[in-house]
Amino acid sequence: MNTSLMDHRRGYGLVSRVLHWGMALLVLWQAVSALLHYFADDTAVTDFFFGAHTTIGFLILVFAVLRGFWGLANLARRPEHSRPIDRLAAFGHLAMYLLLIAVPLIALIREYGSGEGFAVFGIQIFPSFQPEIEWTGDLGGALHGELGWVLFLLIAVHILMALVHEFVWKETRLARMTTGNS
Repeated sequence: MNTSLMDHRRGYGLVSRVLHWGMALLVLWQAVSALLHYFADDTAVTDFFFGAHTTIGFLILVFAVLRGFWGLANLARRPEHSRPIDRLAAFGHLAMYLLLIAVPLIALIREYGSGEGFAVFGIQIFPSFQPEIEWTGDLGGALHGELGWVLFLLIAVHILMALVHEFVWKETRLARMTTGNS
């Protein structure tokens, strides 16, 4: 296993891998909570998962911004994307990053506009106020859930393509993000 912090041509460094798999766990939690909220609302298990939905969403936003900056800092060192399919993958990754920022950001805007205030882990992000800002609720209602489902679909395609690369095309792509070397 490669313990280098920085990315390199054969794979991703430790920081990229920790951010990737940390986000994967957070997104998995969100997917479970959204599916339960949609299909089995008003149950104890839904309350357990969905009760943390806002906090997990905020953490996803923080991780996505950190990953974006880290990725830009490592851009010249990362594995090449020279083939057309690699460029398509890079476009898919960019779309996922944008949605990983946009979906929780839209929810945060909606939360701000509600006037109820918002705190994460006891840290006040913004205070409560009156009156509420109506357009923020409209924005969140119109886009947050729908873009979230698009994000989950893109992530499913991302996972599927990682498996296709590995097991159908016999390209060692998974090792880049697991051990850090392909």
